Amino acid sequence: MKKMYLVPFAAALALATFTACGDSSSDPKPSKAEECSKGLTSECLVGSWSLVGIANAANNNEIIPNFDYAAGPGKLIFTEDGKFEFDLPTTNLGNSPLLNPLDYPVYGDWKIEGNAVKLHSMSTALFKTRVEVAPIITMDAATVKMTFGAGTLWLMENATDEVSIKANATEVYTISAQ
Repeated sequence: MKKMYLVPFAAALALATFTACGDSSSDPKPSKAEECSKGLTSECLVGSWSLVGIANAANNNEIIPNFDYAAGPGKLIFTEDGKFEFDLPTTNLGNSPLLNPLDYPVYGDWKIEGNAVKLHSMSTALFKTRVEVAPIITMDAATVKMTFGAGTLWLMENATDEVSIKANATEVYTISAQ
């Protein structure tokens, strides 16, 4: 009879031992906000960012009305293997002769050096195929936002040829903070 009590105890002990020795892969993955709170890291960049518009950096990064892509944002995807892909927004592109949807998506390589991201595009759709940007990362409860600073258009440089817009413009990308 005493042996019957030992079987459940032994089974529980064995289960506890195996659980304690398990790997930590069951630890929850940090949120994007947590990854980006550490500054510019590959963990922060990797993911699918939405291009929500071109903003006036001199006006608190307020989206310029003719360049508001929130209804059909573009996508900038950074992968862990150092590749990126960008596709145009699907709305509000106007009739810019400089943007040809047949030239997109744009592909390339990326790497972080210090506080900058070096990007190399394999596409002839862009005026600049190599660029170095210093992302400015900000967060609120739901969103992580990435801009590049005044006068820094890269993937959407072809959206306008107006020098007055380009002088203070920055691309605005967002990703869920979760």
